[in-house]
Amino acid sequence: MSNFVDEASLMVAKSQSIITRLHEDYPRISDLLEYNRRATIGFLKANGALHGYTITHMFEVPYTGYDDGVKVWEDYRTEIEAYVEDLCRKLKTKDGKSYSEELYGARNALAEHIHEKYFNELPRWPDVGVVNKRKIYLSIGGTYESGAYYLVWNCMGYIEVIDRRPELRKYMAEFRGDPEIKLLIVDLDRLKELEKLVSYESLEFAKKMIDEKEQGRDQRSLTWEALK
Repeated sequence: MSNFVDEASLMVAKSQSIITRLHEDYPRISDLLEYNRRATIGFLKANGALHGYTITHMFEVPYTGYDDGVKVWEDYRTEIEAYVEDLCRKLKTKDGKSYSEELYGARNALAEHIHEKYFNELPRWPDVGVVNKRKIYLSIGGTYESGAYYLVWNCMGYIEVIDRRPELRKYMAEFRGDPEIKLLIVDLDRLKELEKLVSYESLEFAKKMIDEKEQGRDQRSLTWEALK
């Protein structure tokens, strides 16, 4: 089982945009992260400023169309995004908060990435009666702001893409696989409250506090799954 603190620390460390944003708008929190990233991540999580998810989901997205192969392929792009959107809609915090609207940017980018990689591997429909298969590797991620939230996400893993053409005017596309999706959501409003708290209590006191909390807490219990 992956460790939330380690995973979140790595995602934050790899995101220059979020590091820059924290440094500019949340300097005290930024100082704490530089001082002790793992403990600060745990502090932010415990106080509702961070939510994380990991999804290993068996994707199966078949689609069948007729007459126009080009139109079928365009429609399949919409089908992929609808599938990813449904998956995102199921992500909720313990209090029932959903991030479906905020995840638009991530799901749109992921659907486009899958569609593009698929096309690059199988750019033409097969002849009648022929089945084409390829295994492709997905590796995509990004960061962006949506409303009061900052999102960091990535998707990595293999999927299999399959084209079938059982009849002259019948086209069948499908991809399936279980790539891993990781998502980190930063609540900027809550972060602002914690920034004020740290500023008021003094930075040195905050450093001492997170050190003490880290020493007294079993870090293994801070899992991504526990945040769902």
